[in-house]
Amino acid sequence: MNTPDYTGPDTTPRPTILLVDDAPEYLMLLGEILTPHYNVRIASNGRSAIELASASPQPSLILLDVEMPDMDGYETVKHLREQPSTRDIPVIFITANHETEDEQHGLDLGAVDYITKPPRPSILLARVRNQLELKQARDTLQAKNAALAVEIEQRSRAEAEARRLNTILDSRKQALERLVKNLESFSYTVSHDLRAPLRAISGYAEMLTETEGASLSAEGRHMLDRVKAGARKMDQLIKDILEYSRVERLQRKDSSIDMAALAAQVAQDQQVAYPAAKFVQGDLPRITADATMVQQILSNLIGNAFKFSAQREGAVIEIGATTVNGVPEFFVNDNGAGFNQRYAGKLFSLFQRMHSEQEFAGTGVGLAVVKRLVEHHGGHISADSVPGERTTFRFTLAPDVVTTATA
Repeated sequence: MNTPDYTGPDTTPRPTILLVDDAPEYLMLLGEILTPHYNVRIASNGRSAIELASASPQPSLILLDVEMPDMDGYETVKHLREQPSTRDIPVIFITANHETEDEQHGLDLGAVDYITKPPRPSILLARVRNQLELKQARDTLQAKNAALAVEIEQRSRAEAEARRLNTILDSRKQALERLVKNLESFSYTVSHDLRAPLRAISGYAEMLTETEGASLSAEGRHMLDRVKAGARKMDQLIKDILEYSRVERLQRKDSSIDMAALAAQVAQDQQVAYPAAKFVQGDLPRITADATMVQQILSNLIGNAFKFSAQREGAVIEIGATTVNGVPEFFVNDNGAGFNQRYAGKLFSLFQRMHSEQEFAGTGVGLAVVKRLVEHHGGHISADSVPGERTTFRFTLAPDVVTTATA
């Protein structure tokens, strides 16, 4: 009889069948039918069958005789179903009993099929093959269910972690909103409550100069001038601090910017105070960005270039752009006082100055504002210098703000 081989390719391990019968002739008969297709192990009684079913490698299927001395097939099945390691092994009863009640009893105990002796080889092989396929399908389903259970558990933990993080983020968001409100309140206090008495000081100092200036001694007028200068410095410092705190709350309103025209206008405004300096402008690309912020960046950098080169004869201020990795990098260069490169990292921090106020006026806030504005556009700013020779500031804006590269 030509029966297809259940095992498939040679690389696939053959299933193991456990044959249990107290009659050697039936063990031999069943073995001859099954051995060409499966690995076969035998047991002559129920107790041996239970031991072999628990041993490794476990059988994929058990063919079990019903009528055996000491422990019959029904009792053997009960023991197999009670043990976690063997409860899922399918059992087919093979018996000479033809009564329906016997077959029903075996199925009720957990058997998957019931074959009467003597079995026909084709029927036996077909039923064995069917039960093995069913077991393989069940095992696959159980494995998928187990994997699904693990995935569900992992997702559940991930969702719980996400909820926890969202709670933390929400709490931090609320704290940040409170901080912003406090900052706005502080800004109002600084701009109104602090500047009001400062204006009074400046006003009375001016009135005193006009009404009593002629009667004051030279030393008195000098001290009064110091008061007015201090008030002006304090007012400028307050304005710069407010400007610095305002940057974080600004919303970008991008538009197309002609950088060449904007830089020329800024330089023209700044050069009024430094008529001896020369301004040189190279090709600059057109970009899309916040025009007010970019104007402030240029005004500060170009203004600094004029200021720190004002004491040099033949002062030259230059602005241009190069392309680095496909992104325009703007530069502002001057041949002025310069600074020690060792302190370049502190240059963009609040209140940091490279020169004394007697040499160059300022509050040390402007470059900190520039850095925030550049970073607000996703860009980067840096500076390098040689004392007494030159200073160059370079900054980029995010690639998405650049539109064309026309002069």
